[in-house]
Amino acid sequence: MPRGDRILSEGAASLCDEELLHVLLGTHDTLLAPRLLERGLPSLARATPGELLFTAGVRSHHAMRVLAALELGRRAALTPPPDRPRILSARTLAAHLWPRLAFLQHEEFWVVLMTARLQEIQTVKVAAGGLTQCSVQARDAFAPAVLLGAAAVAFAHNHPSGDPTPSAEDQRLQMLLEEAGRALGIRVVDHLVLAQSGVHSASEGNMPPVSSTVGLG
Repeated sequence: MPRGDRILSEGAASLCDEELLHVLLGTHDTLLAPRLLERGLPSLARATPGELLFTAGVRSHHAMRVLAALELGRRAALTPPPDRPRILSARTLAAHLWPRLAFLQHEEFWVVLMTARLQEIQTVKVAAGGLTQCSVQARDAFAPAVLLGAAAVAFAHNHPSGDPTPSAEDQRLQMLLEEAGRALGIRVVDHLVLAQSGVHSASEGNMPPVSSTVGLG
């Protein structure tokens, strides 16, 4: 399997230093990466443009790629992770989703992907439907979580009718999602139904409409 394909299928960590550098250089010269790594990765990380260009076979575009990659790596290592608020209540979750869902004239189904500490990773629309229903399969609902490695999820959909009371179909879907979450090892934190007259939380019950559109930012 080509190295580039292995990065996508197995992750960059599956490649050794030489293979990673070969992918970065984008050259058919299989000896170029070993020459650059001859004195070790720490030496390459400190290399100047002149030192790179004096390496046999290195062209200016090779040197630019290596220098840019090394600088990005340094910046990534030095940049502190963002301070992401934790979603610790149904009201916090509702405030985050209210502007997106509460006033739509058709149904949509969303998933909030979270870390094990219940910090948002990403909020993703899974499906859109009509006035009274939105067809969702468990595999589609969990696909973003599996793809991005989320440890926990919260689901949400809206009722254009204005009544957040879960239907029998909503309750059936909730049971399927909880079962799928247990099978996948992904925690299902909540499932909200949002409507103009209020919110229903699977974990906390009925709540009034969200008064503020300030969510997680």
